[in-house]
Amino acid sequence: MTAVETERAFPGPDEVAGFWAFDKMHAPRPVSPLAIDLIIATLSEGFTAAHAEFDAPIDVSHNLVHHYYYSAFHPMADQAAAADRLTRYRDTLAAKVPGVGRQWTEEWQPRIIADNEAERALDYTGWSDEQLLAKLEELHQRMRDQWQVHGRINFVLISAANYCDFYDEHIKPSDPTEAYHSIQGWETQSVEASRGLWRLSRIIHADQALRTLFAETAVEDVVEELGRIETGRAFLAELHAYLDRFGWRSDAVYDIGDVTWRENPAIPLAALASYVDLAEHDSPDALHARSVKAREELLAKARATLAADPDKLAEFERLYDAARYSNPVTENHAFWIDQMGVAIIRRFVKHIGAVLAERGLIPDDEAVFMLYKDELVDTIRNGIDRHALVADRRAELAACAKLSPPPALGEMPPAPPEPDPFMDAVVSRLLGVRPPDEGEPDPDVLTGVPGSPGVVRGTVKVVRSLAEASVLEDGDIMVCEMTLPPWVPLFSVVSGVVADTGGVLSHCAIVAREFELPAVVGTLVGTSMLEDGMVVEVDGSKGTVTVLERP
Repeated sequence: MTAVETERAFPGPDEVAGFWAFDKMHAPRPVSPLAIDLIIATLSEGFTAAHAEFDAPIDVSHNLVHHYYYSAFHPMADQAAAADRLTRYRDTLAAKVPGVGRQWTEEWQPRIIADNEAERALDYTGWSDEQLLAKLEELHQRMRDQWQVHGRINFVLISAANYCDFYDEHIKPSDPTEAYHSIQGWETQSVEASRGLWRLSRIIHADQALRTLFAETAVEDVVEELGRIETGRAFLAELHAYLDRFGWRSDAVYDIGDVTWRENPAIPLAALASYVDLAEHDSPDALHARSVKAREELLAKARATLAADPDKLAEFERLYDAARYSNPVTENHAFWIDQMGVAIIRRFVKHIGAVLAERGLIPDDEAVFMLYKDELVDTIRNGIDRHALVADRRAELAACAKLSPPPALGEMPPAPPEPDPFMDAVVSRLLGVRPPDEGEPDPDVLTGVPGSPGVVRGTVKVVRSLAEASVLEDGDIMVCEMTLPPWVPLFSVVSGVVADTGGVLSHCAIVAREFELPAVVGTLVGTSMLEDGMVVEVDGSKGTVTVLERP
């Protein structure tokens, strides 16, 4: 154990109250102080408020341990209030849950889009300190409100779970993920973003000078080199138009300290380079068409199987009508809330950072993320020099980044006598939280959640961020901590996926099924157990990864 690890040890199971899961899916690295206040805390508040609307006796809390984000979905502390909600909980779910997907599509999503588009257009130049502080409060509250909407749409996962359970019971597929295939193949922001990236790749593919430039230039130097040639400058104009629409994203989501695509085009360029040599068979349109075809074939088969029983067929159609919103909501909310909503706050706060840096109060505009909100407000109002504090915080986060946080803190509570459909859908099927494997682990076999069916053998490449995407080669097995919509282009290159986090309804599992790639998710320790150069067999139907050769 290193000195850093000894000094910053994580509490053992008997040293912390409750059960806390490391949210590696949304915050795989240490979170900056300002993100804790503006993003993490508002998420706990927004989700908890949404649960109250559905009479769920569940609160959401956050715990930052050495700047790593641990979350808990736990019973309300007020037992009397919890008991009161439980008298209505099941009836409220039955009444509200089937309409959540439609309500997102017709009501909540349009409002969030309008708010985001209006905020993106604002120029904060010349604003007074009081105007900046007022906008900070406004965006802080808006983030709470957007997380409350997010908390509501989490309940659509119950619809997906109910439908898939019905499908498994009555259709009895041999593939444990078949039911989930039958609710895929819809138009989403991820599909649109992939189409845009594909269009850019075709421009490169058709121009020999651009092909050579991308093949021979380090990704961090591509933008500068593109500016030196006429076709490159024309391509840059297309790239910036793409980023203006789809660049409000980073490879994680919860830390406003993370640089977005629109600020650093090298990140999408690394993904774009992987598209250039792909054939039309692997285009987003071709993949989407195959996914639609597979969905329609499965639905036709299921309806034929149930045709002799009108009551079961009617129940199937009722459940499917609610579940079909699940995947589009999963992808689109991530684009508008988790990504653009957070990126908009980053843009505004960076402006404040530039103002404070110009006044000599912090060393640079990025240093603003090292302050907590009350410190930021105090700095604006009282002109406090924060150079020493920023230096200390940056050193602290750098030290924390060397740690290996455990997947959970505390003891997982026993399962309740009557399963909670919401906790099953969100905690198990989306986040993939599960008890650690018992007994002595097999050093050559890694177990997880079956995410996408099929068996494939390939060479491991561990990729912890989109900035590392350029290491992937055709046919590699991508081993990652998590994936979110910005990672979608990488699925076109690899032959299989292994993720530390996620369940069968996670983004990683959904996209792997869309791309027809075997995937094992929720492995907990894939990125630490597997190493570059290993040859492994990924069995996405059984949820196992077997090491065949070590480098």
